[in-house]
Amino acid sequence: MPYVNVRVVGKLTKEQKQQIAKEISETLLKVANKPKDATYIAFDEVQGESWAVGDKLLG
Repeated sequence: MPYVNVRVVGKLTKEQKQQIAKEISETLLKVANKPKDATYIAFDEVQGESWAVGDKLLG
């Protein structure tokens, strides 16, 4: 059972999440032969002020 965690700075729309989930699950089916109904995908939307690259906050 694959578990995929997608972390992004900012917000995604419901439609964007749906498209990302579709493409990830289709890729796992095609490449790793993992059924879509056994693939779990979680979305973490992080505020820029809670994420830094080096010493610079992204928000």
